[in-house]
Amino acid sequence: MEDILIIAPYPELEKDAIQLRGKTEIKFSVILGDSKIPYKQQINPLTRVIISRGGTAKSLRDSLDLPVVDVPVTPADILRSISIVAKSGYKKIAIITPANILSKTNHTFQLSEQLHLIFATGVEGQIENTVKRLIQDEKVEAIIGDRVSTQIALQHRVHGHLLTSGEESLLRALETATNVLLAQTRERAKIKELQSILNVINDAVLTIDPNGIITVSNDSAKRIFNFSQEDIVGKSYSDIITDSHLLKIIGEKKEERNLLHSVANGKKIVVNQIPIYVDSVFHGSVGIYQEISKIQNLELNIRKRLNDRGLFAKSTFDDFVTINSRMEQVVSEARLYAKSEGTVLIYGESGTGKELFAQSIHNASGRQTGPFVSVNCAALNENLLESELFGYMEGSFTGALKGGRPGLFELAHGGSLFLDEIGEISPQFQAKLLRVLQEKEVRRIGGDRVIPIDVRVICATNKSLYDLSQDGKFREDLYYRLCTLEIDLIPLRYRKEDIIPMAISFLKVEMLREKRTLFWGNTDVFLPLLDHKWPGNARELQNAIHRLVICTPEGKITQNHVSQLIDFVSRRKRTGNTLEVEISNDFREMETEIWRKLLDVFDGDKERLCQTYQISKTTLWRKLNSENEK
Repeated sequence: MEDILIIAPYPELEKDAIQLRGKTEIKFSVILGDSKIPYKQQINPLTRVIISRGGTAKSLRDSLDLPVVDVPVTPADILRSISIVAKSGYKKIAIITPANILSKTNHTFQLSEQLHLIFATGVEGQIENTVKRLIQDEKVEAIIGDRVSTQIALQHRVHGHLLTSGEESLLRALETATNVLLAQTRERAKIKELQSILNVINDAVLTIDPNGIITVSNDSAKRIFNFSQEDIVGKSYSDIITDSHLLKIIGEKKEERNLLHSVANGKKIVVNQIPIYVDSVFHGSVGIYQEISKIQNLELNIRKRLNDRGLFAKSTFDDFVTINSRMEQVVSEARLYAKSEGTVLIYGESGTGKELFAQSIHNASGRQTGPFVSVNCAALNENLLESELFGYMEGSFTGALKGGRPGLFELAHGGSLFLDEIGEISPQFQAKLLRVLQEKEVRRIGGDRVIPIDVRVICATNKSLYDLSQDGKFREDLYYRLCTLEIDLIPLRYRKEDIIPMAISFLKVEMLREKRTLFWGNTDVFLPLLDHKWPGNARELQNAIHRLVICTPEGKITQNHVSQLIDFVSRRKRTGNTLEVEISNDFREMETEIWRKLLDVFDGDKERLCQTYQISKTTLWRKLNSENEK
C-alpha cells in the first residue's frame, strides 16, 4: 500500500490523478471523497501523507493528525476556467475560493465592455453570504470556485463552474508530499536513534510538551514507575502518573534538581525536572529520575574496585583528634599544603600518623577524585621497588607477567603517590626517582616508550633527610626537590593532653570492630595512660586500647583495668633485663649480635620484635645480616 493518498473532492480530479500514475514514478493511491462518510473510515491506516484541495483539504487537516498537502491552483487553471465560462456567453464572472487555494483578494477587473472579472476569497463559514452578495449586489452571471461555491451558485440559479486543478498542479502536490515523506522518515530515524539511546540509560526519562502530553519515554521510566500501559507516548502525564507530589512538581513548571522523593512502589528516586522556556514561553519539560539504589550500587562498585587495587584514600583531616596547640598548627599548615601542587615531605616517628596525613592531604586537594597510591620504600629491595614504581614490559626479566604491568606512577596518574620511608632508598634508586620527578615521565623496565605522568608526590620519613644529605647518604638535589612543603609531626609524649581524647576515639572504633559495648564513669579512669611514654605513638596507643576492649570482662571500664593495661605494656617493653654482647672492633657485628639475642628473648617472634622496637621487617632482616652490607 502506498504511503501517499489523494482524496479527490470531485470526479475530474480523481480521473486526472489516475491518468498521472502512468507518467510519474511516485507511488500513490486515489479515492473520491465522500462527505457522507467520515474521512477516518476512508483512509488506510498505513497512509502517511494526504493530498487534497480546497474545503476538503481544510476539513481533513482539522480532523486528522496526518499531514495534508494542498493541490495548488495555478494561473493556467484560473485562465482556463475563465476562458470556458466566457465562451459560454457569461459577461460578469466572479472567481471565489477558500483562502487555502487563492490568497485573500477582493478585486474587480474590467477586461472589456463585455467582460468583467471579480476575484473574492470566501472566509470559512461565510462562503454562502459571499456568493449571495456577489449575485445580488454585483449582479454576477457566473461563479467560478470550489465545489461549495459552485453548489451555492446553482441553488441561486446562477451558473457555477468548478475551478479544477490540472496535471501540473497534481504533480507539484505529489512532489511536495514526497518531500514530506522524506522528512518524516528522517525524523522517525532520529526518534528511533534517540529512543535506542534512552533505553540503554538506567535513568528514567520523560519529556512533556506544553499541553502536558508525553512525547518521549524510555524503558527505565516504565520500570521505575510501574506504568500499566505499554506505550504512554501521546498520553497526558496527568492520566499516567498517579503520584500526587510528582504531579505537583511537573505542574509547577519550575526547575527542581537532586530532589529526593519516594514513589508509590517504595522506591526512592532523585528527581531532576527541567522546564524548557524559549523567549519566556513554556515549551514543555524534561524529567530525569534516578533510583537511589542504582546510585548506591554504582558508588559501592567503584569504591570496591578502588579498594581492591589499593587506590583509595579513606582518611580526612576530620579524623584527627588533638587539642594540642602545636599539633593544631601542624594540621592547619597541612590543610594549606593540600591546596597546592607542591611535593610534601612528612617527618615523624613511627606511629605518628604519617600516612593518615598523606591521605588527608590528598582528600583535601584538587586531586581528591583521582587515585591515591601508597608504597613502603623500605619493604622492597631496589629491583622490586623499581618494577613496582615504574612498571615493566613482558619478558623484561624472569617472572615478569605476560603482557607486562603498569607501575604505581602510572596508576597514580591524576592523583597522589605516597612514598613512605623515603630515606631507606639506595643512592642509585634516588637518581632514577629524581629523573622521574624532574621530567614528569616514566619508562617501564624493558620498554622504550616514555609515558607522561601527572602525579603529586607525598613522602614520609622518620629520619632527617637533611642530615642524611650532609652525610652523603641522600642526594642533595633530590632532598631539595622533595622538601618543598615540610610537615613535622609531634610525638605523643610531647602532647600528653591528646592521649586521653585519642584513647576514647580509639575505644569507640575498637568497640565497633569487636562488637562490644563498654562504658566508663568519667575520663579520670584513663589517667594511668599518662604514665606511659608511648614510644610507638598513636599506633601503640590504638593497639593497647584494642587489648583493653578485648580483655575487659565487665561492661564498665574502671581505672584498675587501665592500670593493668599499662602494667602489661610496660612489662612487655622489659622482656629481657640485660643482654651480654662481646665487644668487637666492628660495630656492625656487635649490633647484629644484639638483634640476634633480642630475637631469642622474643622466642623468635620477628613480628612482635619489630612491633616492640618500631622497625620494619626489612630493617630487621638487614640488621640480622649485616655481612651482606659489607
